[in-house]
Amino acid sequence: MALTATGIGSGLDINTIVGVLVDAEKVPKEAIFNKTEDTIDAKVSAMGSLKSALSSFQDALEKLKDGSSLNQRLVSTGDSSFFTATADKNAQTGSYNIVVEQLAQRHKVAGAFTADASAAVGEGSLGFTVNSQSFSVDVAAGDSLSAIADKINSADDNAGVTATIVTTDGGSRLVVSSDTEGPDNNISVTATDTTGTGLSDMFGAGNLSEVQAAKESIVYIDGQKLQSQTNEIKNAIAGVTLNLTDADLNKTSVLKIELDEEAVKENVQGFVDAYNSLMSTIDKVSSYDAEKEKASALQGDSMIRSIESQMRNMISSRVDLGGGQSVALYDIGIEADRYGKLSVNSSKLDTAISEDMSSIEGLFATDTTGLATRLDTLVNGYVKSGGLIDSRNNAYTGDKKRLDDQREAFSLKMEQLEARLFKQFNAMDLVVGKLNQQSAGIVNGLNSLPGVISQNG
Repeated sequence: MALTATGIGSGLDINTIVGVLVDAEKVPKEAIFNKTEDTIDAKVSAMGSLKSALSSFQDALEKLKDGSSLNQRLVSTGDSSFFTATADKNAQTGSYNIVVEQLAQRHKVAGAFTADASAAVGEGSLGFTVNSQSFSVDVAAGDSLSAIADKINSADDNAGVTATIVTTDGGSRLVVSSDTEGPDNNISVTATDTTGTGLSDMFGAGNLSEVQAAKESIVYIDGQKLQSQTNEIKNAIAGVTLNLTDADLNKTSVLKIELDEEAVKENVQGFVDAYNSLMSTIDKVSSYDAEKEKASALQGDSMIRSIESQMRNMISSRVDLGGGQSVALYDIGIEADRYGKLSVNSSKLDTAISEDMSSIEGLFATDTTGLATRLDTLVNGYVKSGGLIDSRNNAYTGDKKRLDDQREAFSLKMEQLEARLFKQFNAMDLVVGKLNQQSAGIVNGLNSLPGVISQNG
């Protein structure tokens, strides 16, 4: 029988020998694989940090792209319960005396009372007209008040009314309300019977009653009377919306509008902080540590150099405001040091806010040429789905896949090498074993020859 136990014939530790030989080729290559994988993972992580910082910078830009967000107004109504107010960037600072004489009301009409709200009303149709728009609903013979209300409310062409059932001591009846205040939205109802007179008896002339008259709102602004169809009054004061909530001709409320300077400062500081944070992230992922002699994951990367270059060019440029005027960050108190980091000169920013707020808004929010708009467009090219960072990450994914394929192929190669070495050493072991057996046989034969004296005797 052939000798198969490794090392028995030769006395050699074949398992250890093969292991050492395989490791001599395997370990250095696996170290290269591991280093390559660590490098790819570090780049993916660095790209994630960069994308997060760019997205945070975009959030800060969002508040500056829109002039309304940057150029905000503080609105005060004191302790008034008669109205609330909002103001956009077009509202001028000032103070106004407001008196609300009357609130606008919605028109409401109701059909005749019935003792049984679940009983059928009649058969035919009900037509409604509101503000010159009309629609109608068909009423089936078995429809109750609730069924009719559902048909009115769910009608695709409903012109602006809401129906509900109101039950009081007098019984139940269908109440139809206009969805909008004011006399322009008065409701008219036409009842048409196809069988009997049920609909006319409930909703026809003489049976339909007005339960709430439509009214206009009446308000006085610095003594000047204004009537409106609704309780929401827009641009009676430029840029201001009043929402009337109560009325008393004998009560005067004061509306004050001021520039929200703190919001401006907060948004400007937010921009500076986000920019500096972005630059710090860029430096972290692309720098070289001379003391540790270690390069960051994206050191020397062309994408990083491009972002830095474009960013610094933009923040140092001037924005054309038209009419021969232009403005730069420096003009409003945002200054850059020799490392490219920004800081806010508070006194200079305060002066710009108080003297020329329009320049600050123009610097950041001018359409297409505003700094925030241009920076946002630049950043979006990197962070958007399918953008430059996604493309780079896809490339890293491809690198990782190729590395996995190389590892798999190398692992198979090492398995084949191990098998080949075991086969060769086992073959050698068998040969050595046979030679040892032959040698032992020869020695024994010689020892048995006449005249040979045993040394053990």
